[in-house]
Amino acid sequence: MDFDDAQRWLRPSADEAFAAWRSLVDANYEQIERLREDHEEAPADFYAPRARAFRPGGPPPPEVPALLELLRPSDSLLDIGAGGGRYAVPLAARVREVLAVEPSSSMRWTLQDAARHAGASNVRLYPSRWPAAHPLGIPSVDATFVAHVLYDVPDLRTFLEATEAHTRRLCAVVLGDMAPSRGIEAVWAELHGEPAHVLPALPEFLTVLAGWGRRFDVRTFPLPAPPRVTLDEAVASQRSRFWLREGSPKDERLRALLAEHFGSPDGLVRLPPRLRYTALVTWRPR
Repeated sequence: MDFDDAQRWLRPSADEAFAAWRSLVDANYEQIERLREDHEEAPADFYAPRARAFRPGGPPPPEVPALLELLRPSDSLLDIGAGGGRYAVPLAARVREVLAVEPSSSMRWTLQDAARHAGASNVRLYPSRWPAAHPLGIPSVDATFVAHVLYDVPDLRTFLEATEAHTRRLCAVVLGDMAPSRGIEAVWAELHGEPAHVLPALPEFLTVLAGWGRRFDVRTFPLPAPPRVTLDEAVASQRSRFWLREGSPKDERLRALLAEHFGSPDGLVRLPPRLRYTALVTWRPR
Protein backbone atom coordinates (compact mmCIF):
# COMPACT_ATOMS: atom_id res chain seq x y z
CA MET A 1 0.00 0.00 0.00
CA ASP A 2 1.46 3.35 -1.01
CA PHE A 3 1.16 6.65 0.85
CA ASP A 4 -1.84 7.88 -1.15
CA ASP A 5 -3.76 4.68 -0.46
CA ALA A 6 -2.94 4.91 3.24
CA GLN A 7 -4.05 8.52 3.28
CA ARG A 8 -7.43 7.63 1.78
CA TRP A 9 -7.92 4.81 4.29
CA LEU A 10 -6.84 6.59 7.45
CA ARG A 11 -7.22 10.30 6.62
CA PRO A 12 -10.34 10.56 4.46
CA SER A 13 -11.84 13.90 3.62
CA ALA A 14 -15.38 14.58 4.78
CA ASP A 15 -16.70 13.85 1.28
CA GLU A 16 -14.78 10.57 1.11
CA ALA A 17 -15.88 9.48 4.58
CA PHE A 18 -19.56 10.20 4.00
CA ALA A 19 -19.42 8.53 0.56
CA ALA A 20 -17.79 5.43 2.07
CA TRP A 21 -20.52 5.24 4.73
CA ARG A 22 -23.21 5.40 2.04
CA SER A 23 -21.44 2.69 0.04
CA LEU A 24 -21.53 0.30 3.00
CA VAL A 25 -25.22 0.96 3.64
CA ASP A 26 -26.12 0.61 -0.05
CA ALA A 27 -24.14 -2.62 -0.42
CA ASN A 28 -25.86 -4.12 2.62
CA TYR A 29 -29.29 -3.16 1.28
CA GLU A 30 -28.57 -4.58 -2.18
CA GLN A 31 -27.34 -7.87 -0.74
CA ILE A 32 -30.31 -8.31 1.56
CA GLU A 33 -32.85 -7.53 -1.15
CA ARG A 34 -31.17 -10.08 -3.42
CA LEU A 35 -30.87 -12.89 -0.86
CA ARG A 36 -33.84 -12.47 1.45
CA GLU A 37 -36.49 -15.19 1.51
CA ASP A 38 -39.15 -13.23 3.42
CA HIS A 39 -40.47 -11.27 0.44
CA GLU A 40 -44.01 -11.04 1.77
CA GLU A 41 -45.47 -7.54 1.83
CA ALA A 42 -43.89 -5.56 4.64
CA PRO A 43 -46.25 -4.49 7.44
CA ALA A 44 -47.28 -0.85 7.56
CA ASP A 45 -45.49 -0.54 10.91
CA PHE A 46 -42.40 -2.75 10.98
CA TYR A 47 -41.98 -2.35 14.75
CA ALA A 48 -45.54 -3.20 15.75
CA PRO A 49 -44.74 -6.81 16.81
CA ARG A 50 -41.70 -5.80 18.86
CA ALA A 51 -42.38 -2.28 20.16
CA ARG A 52 -42.78 -3.41 23.78
CA ALA A 53 -39.19 -4.67 23.75
CA PHE A 54 -38.12 -1.02 23.46
CA ARG A 55 -40.13 0.13 26.47
CA PRO A 56 -38.16 1.26 29.52
CA GLY A 57 -38.13 -1.22 32.36
CA GLY A 58 -35.56 -2.52 34.78
CA PRO A 59 -32.09 -0.97 34.81
CA PRO A 60 -31.65 1.83 32.25
CA PRO A 61 -29.28 1.34 29.31
CA PRO A 62 -25.64 1.60 30.44
CA GLU A 63 -25.06 4.92 28.65
CA VAL A 64 -27.82 6.76 30.54
CA PRO A 65 -25.83 7.60 33.73
CA ALA A 66 -22.98 9.02 31.63
CA LEU A 67 -25.39 11.10 29.59
CA LEU A 68 -27.14 12.39 32.71
CA GLU A 69 -23.79 13.84 33.81
CA LEU A 70 -23.70 15.94 30.62
CA LEU A 71 -27.27 17.22 30.70
CA ARG A 72 -28.59 20.16 32.73
CA PRO A 73 -31.99 20.63 34.39
CA SER A 74 -32.65 23.62 32.11
CA ASP A 75 -31.92 21.67 28.92
CA SER A 76 -34.30 20.84 26.13
CA LEU A 77 -33.33 17.49 24.60
CA LEU A 78 -34.17 16.20 21.13
CA ASP A 79 -34.26 12.38 21.01
CA ILE A 80 -34.14 11.32 17.34
CA GLY A 81 -35.56 7.85 16.77
CA ALA A 82 -36.80 7.69 20.34
CA GLY A 83 -38.41 4.27 19.94
CA GLY A 84 -40.37 3.04 22.95
CA GLY A 85 -38.66 5.43 25.36
CA ARG A 86 -35.80 3.36 26.78
CA TYR A 87 -33.69 6.53 26.83
CA ALA A 88 -36.27 9.32 26.54
CA VAL A 89 -38.17 8.44 29.71
CA PRO A 90 -35.20 8.20 32.13
CA LEU A 91 -33.60 11.28 30.55
CA ALA A 92 -36.84 13.25 30.93
CA ALA A 93 -36.34 13.14 34.70
CA ARG A 94 -33.16 15.20 34.29
CA VAL A 95 -34.08 17.85 31.68
CA ARG A 96 -36.72 20.51 31.18
CA GLU A 97 -38.30 18.75 28.20
CA VAL A 98 -37.70 15.94 25.73
CA LEU A 99 -38.75 16.31 22.09
CA ALA A 100 -39.07 12.74 20.81
CA VAL A 101 -39.00 12.17 17.04
CA GLU A 102 -40.31 8.70 16.14
CA PRO A 103 -41.91 7.54 12.85
CA SER A 104 -43.42 4.26 14.16
CA SER A 105 -46.94 4.61 15.55
CA SER A 106 -46.52 1.52 17.76
CA MET A 107 -43.26 2.90 19.16
CA ARG A 108 -44.91 6.26 19.84
CA TRP A 109 -47.79 4.58 21.66
CA THR A 110 -45.31 2.56 23.73
CA LEU A 111 -43.29 5.68 24.58
CA GLN A 112 -46.40 7.69 25.44
CA ASP A 113 -47.68 4.95 27.72
CA ALA A 114 -44.27 4.54 29.40
CA ALA A 115 -43.98 8.30 29.94
CA ARG A 116 -47.44 8.41 31.48
CA HIS A 117 -46.64 5.59 33.89
CA ALA A 118 -43.36 7.29 34.84
CA GLY A 119 -45.05 10.67 35.36
CA ALA A 120 -42.89 12.20 32.63
CA SER A 121 -45.26 14.91 31.43
CA ASN A 122 -42.41 16.82 29.74
CA VAL A 123 -42.11 14.45 26.74
CA ARG A 124 -43.45 15.81 23.41
CA LEU A 125 -43.86 13.47 20.44
CA TYR A 126 -43.19 14.27 16.78
CA PRO A 127 -44.46 11.60 14.33
CA SER A 128 -41.85 11.74 11.61
CA ARG A 129 -38.58 10.44 10.29
CA TRP A 130 -35.46 12.54 10.61
CA PRO A 131 -34.60 14.90 9.01
CA ALA A 132 -38.01 15.05 7.33
CA ALA A 133 -39.22 16.26 10.73
CA HIS A 134 -37.60 19.63 9.95
CA PRO A 135 -40.81 21.23 8.56
CA LEU A 136 -42.81 20.18 11.63
CA GLY A 137 -41.58 23.20 13.52
CA ILE A 138 -39.24 21.44 15.91
CA PRO A 139 -37.40 24.22 17.74
CA SER A 140 -33.69 24.41 18.39
CA VAL A 141 -32.64 22.52 21.49
CA ASP A 142 -29.72 22.47 23.90
CA ALA A 143 -28.82 18.84 23.23
CA THR A 144 -29.64 16.13 20.70
CA PHE A 145 -29.44 12.39 21.22
CA VAL A 146 -29.46 9.51 18.72
CA ALA A 147 -29.28 5.91 19.99
CA HIS A 148 -28.74 2.90 17.70
CA VAL A 149 -30.32 4.63 14.69
CA LEU A 150 -27.48 5.50 12.32
CA TYR A 151 -26.36 2.05 11.15
CA ASP A 152 -28.56 1.96 8.05
CA VAL A 153 -28.87 5.70 7.33
CA PRO A 154 -27.46 6.15 3.79
CA ASP A 155 -27.29 9.95 3.74
CA LEU A 156 -25.47 10.39 7.01
CA ARG A 157 -24.27 13.88 6.13
CA THR A 158 -27.79 15.29 5.70
CA PHE A 159 -28.86 13.56 8.93
CA LEU A 160 -25.99 15.02 10.96
CA GLU A 161 -26.17 18.48 9.38
CA ALA A 162 -29.87 18.69 10.30
CA THR A 163 -29.02 17.49 13.80
CA GLU A 164 -26.34 20.13 14.31
CA ALA A 165 -28.60 22.81 12.86
CA HIS A 166 -31.10 22.11 15.65
CA THR A 167 -28.52 21.93 18.45
CA ARG A 168 -26.98 24.69 20.54
CA ARG A 169 -24.60 22.86 22.88
CA LEU A 170 -24.26 19.06 22.73
CA CYS A 171 -24.70 16.27 20.17
CA ALA A 172 -24.69 12.73 21.54
CA VAL A 173 -24.82 9.42 19.66
CA VAL A 174 -24.92 5.85 20.96
CA LEU A 175 -23.63 3.10 18.68
CA GLY A 176 -22.42 -0.44 19.11
CA ASP A 177 -19.07 -1.76 18.04
CA MET A 178 -21.07 -3.71 15.43
CA ALA A 179 -24.47 -3.20 13.84
CA PRO A 180 -26.91 -5.18 16.04
CA SER A 181 -28.79 -6.55 13.03
CA ARG A 182 -25.79 -8.30 11.47
CA GLY A 183 -25.70 -12.04 11.05
CA ILE A 184 -22.76 -14.12 12.19
CA GLU A 185 -20.30 -13.56 9.35
CA ALA A 186 -18.72 -17.02 9.20
CA VAL A 187 -22.16 -18.60 9.12
CA TRP A 188 -23.41 -16.06 6.57
CA ALA A 189 -20.66 -16.98 4.11
CA GLU A 190 -21.38 -20.72 4.41
CA LEU A 191 -25.14 -20.25 4.26
CA HIS A 192 -25.41 -17.71 1.44
CA GLY A 193 -22.22 -18.54 -0.45
CA GLU A 194 -20.79 -15.01 -0.32
CA PRO A 195 -19.26 -12.68 2.29
CA ALA A 196 -21.65 -10.51 4.30
CA HIS A 197 -21.86 -6.83 3.39
CA VAL A 198 -21.86 -5.51 6.94
CA LEU A 199 -23.43 -2.21 7.95
CA PRO A 200 -21.20 0.50 9.43
CA ALA A 201 -21.10 1.00 13.19
CA LEU A 202 -18.98 2.80 15.79
CA PRO A 203 -15.50 2.50 14.16
CA GLU A 204 -16.78 3.87 10.86
CA PHE A 205 -18.74 6.64 12.59
CA LEU A 206 -15.64 7.88 14.39
CA THR A 207 -13.79 7.93 11.07
CA VAL A 208 -16.59 10.04 9.59
CA LEU A 209 -16.54 12.50 12.50
CA ALA A 210 -12.77 12.85 12.23
CA GLY A 211 -12.97 13.42 8.48
CA TRP A 212 -15.74 15.94 9.10
CA GLY A 213 -13.44 17.86 11.38
CA ARG A 214 -15.32 17.35 14.64
CA ARG A 215 -13.63 17.10 18.03
CA PHE A 216 -15.37 14.31 19.90
CA ASP A 217 -15.28 12.38 23.17
CA VAL A 218 -15.99 8.65 23.48
CA ARG A 219 -17.00 6.54 26.49
CA THR A 220 -17.44 2.80 26.06
CA PHE A 221 -19.60 0.36 28.01
CA PRO A 222 -18.90 -3.40 27.94
CA LEU A 223 -21.89 -5.70 27.58
CA PRO A 224 -22.27 -9.15 29.17
CA ALA A 225 -21.88 -12.27 27.07
CA PRO A 226 -25.20 -13.75 25.98
CA PRO A 227 -26.47 -16.77 27.92
CA ARG A 228 -26.53 -20.23 26.43
CA VAL A 229 -29.82 -21.13 24.76
CA THR A 230 -31.44 -24.14 23.15
CA LEU A 231 -30.86 -24.77 19.46
CA ASP A 232 -34.50 -23.90 18.73
CA GLU A 233 -34.07 -20.56 20.52
CA ALA A 234 -30.81 -19.89 18.67
CA VAL A 235 -32.40 -20.51 15.28
CA ALA A 236 -35.43 -18.37 16.15
CA SER A 237 -33.20 -15.48 17.26
CA GLN A 238 -30.97 -15.67 14.17
CA ARG A 239 -33.48 -16.36 11.41
CA SER A 240 -34.34 -12.72 10.79
CA ARG A 241 -30.64 -11.76 10.78
CA PHE A 242 -30.11 -14.06 7.82
CA TRP A 243 -33.41 -13.02 6.18
CA LEU A 244 -34.76 -16.57 6.02
CA ARG A 245 -38.23 -18.03 5.77
CA GLU A 246 -39.08 -20.51 8.51
CA GLY A 247 -38.88 -24.09 7.27
CA SER A 248 -36.94 -23.30 4.09
CA PRO A 249 -33.88 -25.37 3.08
CA LYS A 250 -31.60 -22.51 4.16
CA ASP A 251 -33.43 -22.33 7.47
CA GLU A 252 -32.62 -26.00 8.07
CA ARG A 253 -29.04 -25.36 6.99
CA LEU A 254 -28.83 -22.50 9.51
CA ARG A 255 -29.84 -24.93 12.27
CA ALA A 256 -27.04 -27.30 11.29
CA LEU A 257 -24.45 -24.51 11.06
CA LEU A 258 -25.33 -23.03 14.45
CA ALA A 259 -25.07 -26.46 16.06
CA GLU A 260 -21.75 -27.11 14.30
CA HIS A 261 -20.14 -23.77 15.16
CA PHE A 262 -21.60 -23.00 18.60
CA GLY A 263 -23.22 -26.15 19.98
CA SER A 264 -22.07 -28.22 22.97
CA PRO A 265 -22.59 -31.83 24.03
CA ASP A 266 -25.44 -30.87 26.35
CA GLY A 267 -27.42 -29.52 23.38
CA LEU A 268 -27.17 -25.84 24.36
CA VAL A 269 -25.75 -23.14 22.11
CA ARG A 270 -23.65 -20.12 23.02
CA LEU A 271 -23.97 -17.60 20.21
CA PRO A 272 -21.42 -14.82 19.80
CA PRO A 273 -22.59 -11.47 21.19
CA ARG A 274 -24.57 -9.13 18.97
CA LEU A 275 -22.55 -6.30 20.52
CA ARG A 276 -19.40 -6.53 22.60
CA TYR A 277 -19.73 -2.95 23.81
CA THR A 278 -21.56 0.28 23.13
CA ALA A 279 -20.19 3.81 23.09
CA LEU A 280 -21.49 7.27 23.88
CA VAL A 281 -19.98 9.71 21.39
CA THR A 282 -20.38 13.43 22.11
CA TRP A 283 -19.29 16.62 20.37
CA ARG A 284 -20.16 20.29 20.16
CA PRO A 285 -22.07 21.33 17.03
CA ARG A 286 -20.50 23.89 14.78
